[in-house]
Amino acid sequence: MPPLTPPQIAALRAALDRLIPADDAPGALATGTDLYLLRQLTGDCASDLPLIAAGLIRLDATATRLAEGRTFAALTHGQQDSLLASLEAARDPFFYRLVDLAHEGFYADPANGGNRDAASWRMLGYDPLGTAARGPIIPPPPPSSTP
Repeated sequence: MPPLTPPQIAALRAALDRLIPADDAPGALATGTDLYLLRQLTGDCASDLPLIAAGLIRLDATATRLAEGRTFAALTHGQQDSLLASLEAARDPFFYRLVDLAHEGFYADPANGGNRDAASWRMLGYDPLGTAARGPIIPPPPPSSTP
């Protein structure tokens, strides 16, 4: 069972899509950042669940109040950006923790559930094994049989 309600998940995905939007490279949603966060909120980051859940509820409530009953996910990208910018300006702890978790999921080792297909690593040119810097691997010559 997900740690958040369906409306909270919709707000979370919309916020992540604005924090790390797709451009010529995949954004947060295409790389599984949302799934990473949902998994972390039931695991290592379970202590952040109340903060994140309450923040998403406030995000939707503010959107509903300001935008004629529309949820955060239903706002235009510009309206979403404006609302997120207001949280940033207010130094809202929810906003800053969400940004941290978004970065964590987007840039994480794919083995940890985010960064699907190492998309953000490829975007940055990061080679975790360092093989690109070493060049091709040339095997050593076979041992000589002459004394």
